[in-house]
Amino acid sequence: MSMEKLQLLLARGTGHKSVEDDLFKTVDDSLKVYRRVGVFEITDQSDELRCTDNFQCNVDGCTASFTSMADYDSHYNSNHRYTCIYCRKLLQSAHLLDLHLSETHDNFFKVSSVKKPMFKCFIVTCQTQFWNSEERNVHCKEIHNMSKSFLQHYGNKKNQKNRKKTKYTAPPNLESMVESSMVIN
Repeated sequence: MSMEKLQLLLARGTGHKSVEDDLFKTVDDSLKVYRRVGVFEITDQSDELRCTDNFQCNVDGCTASFTSMADYDSHYNSNHRYTCIYCRKLLQSAHLLDLHLSETHDNFFKVSSVKKPMFKCFIVTCQTQFWNSEERNVHCKEIHNMSKSFLQHYGNKKNQKNRKKTKYTAPPNLESMVESSMVIN
């Protein structure tokens, strides 16, 4: 009996079958799995462009409202996508946001930038690092032909002041403090 079923299946052939194929008919008649029931609305307009009731932007403090997902996406991408969570500064890319967070809000960066070049280039693919933002700005202007207006807009006033190449010097008695208070197991 199982050989008969195998021969029946092999006789059906291989490949994709249509829902109306006889193979599915007996199952569909009993379980109604493949039955098409209901009315489907087919429109030329995609779901993203379809208008809906007004809805609010979900970002805290933003009061913008929209009637379509396309309008909301446009608003979110231009106003919230790369926004600093600390100071709400809007940046143009994930790379620039990462640079901003490091250079402006990261204490480890501030300490490390005194010891070694930490200021990365604005161009993601450029791996050059600098001692301060002024050196980076000169590099970006001369090597990557970045506009002066971009560099002024992005420029961090805090980093442009007092960021000179200085040699790191340890505070007095640092070695004695480390040796007396550190225990290594």
